[in-house]
Order: sequence, then C-alpha cells, then structure tokens
Amino acid sequence: MAVDALFVTVGDEDVTIELADEGTWTLPIGVRTVVDDQLERADRPAPEQLTNALGIVSDHLDDVVRESPVVAATPTVIARGPHVDALARVELGLDSVPADYVLQRSDADDVFRTLVSEPISERVHNPGLRPDEVETIIATCCVVLAVMRRLELTSIGISAHQPGGAT
Repeated sequence: MAVDALFVTVGDEDVTIELADEGTWTLPIGVRTVVDDQLERADRPAPEQLTNALGIVSDHLDDVVRESPVVAATPTVIARGPHVDALARVELGLDSVPADYVLQRSDADDVFRTLVSEPISERVHNPGLRPDEVETIIATCCVVLAVMRRLELTSIGISAHQPGGAT
C-alpha cells in the first residue's frame, strides 16, 4: 500500500480517516448507522433516503476537508475493512478480493444502482455477497460512493484489513 495514502476505514458505527503527518479523524457515521438512521432498514430504500445517506457522509467528510484541505488532495486513497471488502466482492462476483484491487468509481456506481433496485430477496443472490451482508451492502455503497464523490476520486484501493491486522 502507498506510503502517502489516505486510509478510510469503514466500520459499523463510524468511518476513520487517517493521513500520515496530518492526523486521524472519526466520522460519527458508519454502515450500521446509515442503515438504522438513514435507510431505516428498508427492503428497497427510497431515492430520498439514499440521497440523505450519501449527503450525511459527505457532510461529515466536508468537516475533515475544512480542517485539513490536504485530505482532498491526497492522490492515493485506500478503503479498508470487511464492509468495503464486501462491496469489492459483489463488484467482482467472487468470494475473495485480489490483493491490491482498485475499485473504479463507475463500477461502484453500477453496483449501487443494481443493488438499490433489488429487494432483499433478490439481493441475496448476488455473487460474492454473503448472507450477513445483504442488509448492509447498500449502506456500504453509500459510504464508499460519498467518499469517492466528495474527494473526486475515479478509483479507490480496497483492503479487507483494518489497523492492527484485524479483518
């Protein structure tokens, strides 16, 4: 992984942004938070729910960028954690993600559009998606896409690993 990378760790309750020599920030919104507060555990979230979910993540990221503008200028961004691994597996249709996989924004958008149009009963059949991820995958898409859009990224590196070696 790149030395001068911005690391975005997507968790259940928060998102952590880390940039060497600049700092670490915690956004008080994670995948489960998005599901519970924005998507309201909907089978197929309404467009306004999706817009709100994307917006709240972007708003929190705006606070970080205002505090440290270099965050928005970091060329290499790595998203990590089991949630982003799930998104990459669905995009690839595989049971695992190759090392150093890079997710293109257009592919993330395609996965998002596909998943939001499916009820849970259909979503569960997507290759690469595990049963315990079916209810959170749309929230994961919202978090990752909000980061990509706010930072104007065309791609983002994917790592299943979290700090401390946990996956």
